[in-house]
Amino acid sequence: MDEKIKQQRSVELDAAITAFFQSSALLDQIRLQIWDRENLTVTQLRLLGLLREQEGISNAELADRLYVTRPSVSALLERLERGGFIRREVSQNDRRGINIWLEPRGRQVSESLREESREYLCGLFESLSPEDITAFRESVEKFVASGRARRAKDLAAESANSAS
Repeated sequence: MDEKIKQQRSVELDAAITAFFQSSALLDQIRLQIWDRENLTVTQLRLLGLLREQEGISNAELADRLYVTRPSVSALLERLERGGFIRREVSQNDRRGINIWLEPRGRQVSESLREESREYLCGLFESLSPEDITAFRESVEKFVASGRARRAKDLAAESANSAS
């Protein structure tokens, strides 16, 4: 790749990263309201949202999806369990495993976060054309797929290193 193309890619990449950070910050207002109201961290809110999508998953699966270590997710789960947001049960399939379930309080908080975020985002998308919304969705889906592939690669490397 010649130097001019590298430089242009660097400028475009920097602009994309800046746009990503700016877009991510748009949700801070909603997250902070719920964070303050429920006395939860953003990571705890994400964990509850993941459980809303798929209850009964293991500590290891949650750690992988949150991009944190297993001890970190265990500490998060401990605080959420003490607060009455989740419950942990021994897995029926693997007596050494633990599955995580939402309690009514956790379900209410995760649904509230989703509803309030969706309502807020609908307002942000109001001024965009259907074509702009489609282009945005397609770009974000590609970005998410890239991130998931990168995470799978990182996890495979971690597994290979820990097996050595």
